[in-house]
Amino acid sequence: MKIGIIVDGDAESQALFNLTKNIQIENTQIIKPVYADIQPKASFEQIAKKALKSISLLRGKNADKIIVFIDREDSETCPPEIKNNLEAAFKKIADEEIQVVVKNRKFENWLCADIEALKKMPKRFSVTNAFENRIKNNKADSVKDAEKLLDTITIPKESQYHKRKDAQNITAKQNILNIACNSRSFRKFLRIISHPSYSGQSKNPRNDCK
Repeated sequence: MKIGIIVDGDAESQALFNLTKNIQIENTQIIKPVYADIQPKASFEQIAKKALKSISLLRGKNADKIIVFIDREDSETCPPEIKNNLEAAFKKIADEEIQVVVKNRKFENWLCADIEALKKMPKRFSVTNAFENRIKNNKADSVKDAEKLLDTITIPKESQYHKRKDAQNITAKQNILNIACNSRSFRKFLRIISHPSYSGQSKNPRNDCK
């Protein structure tokens, strides 16, 4: 099976490739993620229309399944409702069975989710106990502004998280199962692609999560 992924951030598409290229699932190939200029706060129909070109591109690469990633950001709408409404819009606008993964709340929540990866970058991030307590025990998705949280551990202190450079460097060191331990929305992605660790359920992290 070939899986295509559409993301709502250009920098994110490059960083996400670092993760997807290392996912090994029997008889499954994940095509390099593509960017579509979709705005999470647009209507579901507008989002579906914006993604049409990217859908055609991935179908041209023989994608059997297409997944659209979109940020929840500060929306108070629950992720399942966003997912269902957007999937319905794709069916209506594009007559396509597109699956949706809602990043809760954004890509940076997934970057925070693997604490060990951040610890491997001591010249750039100083991981504090306060940071760990916000993330571990499956709490990464509950952080409302993950970019600001990353700002609190950047080195030097006066610097800020860089959406392109830091994202690529972090994902280059991340382990997908570590991310899954702390992010339910990432586990949903793994379930959709039938990753053996979460093919049955994605509500709870594996028992070996620390």
